[in-house]
Amino acid sequence: MEFILEMPKPYGGRLVEAVSNNKEECAGCPSLDINSTIDMATGIPIRNAYREIMSIAYGFFSPLDRFMTREDVESVISERRLPEGWIFPLPIIYDVSEEEIREKSLKEGDRVQLNLKGHPFAYIDIEEIWDVDSKDLAARAFGTPERNGEVLRKALDQKHPGWQIYRNMKNRAIAGKVKIINEPKFRDPYNRFWITPAESRRIFKERNWRTVIAHQTRNVPHRGHEELMKEASFCGDIEPCNAILVNAIIGSKRMGDFVDEAILEGHEALEKYGYISQKRHMVSFTLWDMRYGSPLESLLHGIIRQNMGCTHHMFGRDHASVGDYFDPYATQKLWTKGLPSYGFPDSPLNVDKGLSIRPVNVGEFVYCPICGGMVYADTCGHKEAEKFSGSFIRGIIAEGITPPDAIFRNEVYDVILKWWAKYDYPFVNRRYLERKEEELEVYF
Repeated sequence: MEFILEMPKPYGGRLVEAVSNNKEECAGCPSLDINSTIDMATGIPIRNAYREIMSIAYGFFSPLDRFMTREDVESVISERRLPEGWIFPLPIIYDVSEEEIREKSLKEGDRVQLNLKGHPFAYIDIEEIWDVDSKDLAARAFGTPERNGEVLRKALDQKHPGWQIYRNMKNRAIAGKVKIINEPKFRDPYNRFWITPAESRRIFKERNWRTVIAHQTRNVPHRGHEELMKEASFCGDIEPCNAILVNAIIGSKRMGDFVDEAILEGHEALEKYGYISQKRHMVSFTLWDMRYGSPLESLLHGIIRQNMGCTHHMFGRDHASVGDYFDPYATQKLWTKGLPSYGFPDSPLNVDKGLSIRPVNVGEFVYCPICGGMVYADTCGHKEAEKFSGSFIRGIIAEGITPPDAIFRNEVYDVILKWWAKYDYPFVNRRYLERKEEELEVYF
């Protein structure tokens, strides 16, 4: 594989751009309201398909330009590819109820308008209406220990957020191409960080960023994250990457994750206060209700960041994971040598219709009081060196203990306090998810 020294092409060859701002395209069409996916056991909103519409229409998921048909879903679950052969790891489904189909007399060939919070937003040209077996879908979406035992330790269940999203889908699905006909505006602070793939590519060219490494995040950055970004950006194949693109996942998350606003402004603080140079750092986000799919989710991350123009992507331990379902190094195994049971006999770079974005596999940083700061794990010989986990950090914050500068920059911790004051709690809880669903990140 040749070294990449220039911006890669969008995955699949072109960026999907399906935004017209012409509401007349749906004149006389039947309409449906976009309703969130609700966890049936708790009543908590766990997904809103508007985020998937935004990510499809603005090209983050290119070459995907639609909600999936039954054939698409079966191909993705069985082969982790679209029927056309392009890699795609997880089902993207617009689920509706039988009652909604019947009430609107929807049929294949119709164009259906999708309303968001009472406003026209987008449409789907219906290619297929098909039955969804949510139990089967949840069981198969991420693989099974029997089939994927090299990295999947146990079957996913109701404690896994991604499993819950698929398990709680309604019993029918509408498949077809998607288009936005009324662009929403982003609320503060999201408006400062919304950068589409087309826009990020333009910015990279303007700044002469030939090589850009992506940092996937769902966390406020602690000092370990800061060091990962700094060190990983010097792991390019020939030269240091020109820049770091922080791309946060914004949407409904599991209980206990940091709130989205703090994630974005926390990363912004590293740049604002000079800990990472503004000349080589940019903070952005993708709308997606995270599935916590570990190696499979990493493929989606690779697709998104290649579409944004990144040449490299850092992958760490427990990437996009939760609990102990996946091997903590599953993602690094996938990007290094492949995972045959998922359809990848080699790295996603080296298979037919593979990705171009290059992986930079990174380890963990630990704090060593003898060395006087963060060091790469196992690179110093001091037994005093200790790692600090995300759960440990969240625990001390929840107890009202101010973390030392060795864990959080003071300016980053100030961001946590700011949003703690607004939401009365620093992490995602039921009230936050309900408020997020009520307001969303956008308005008209």
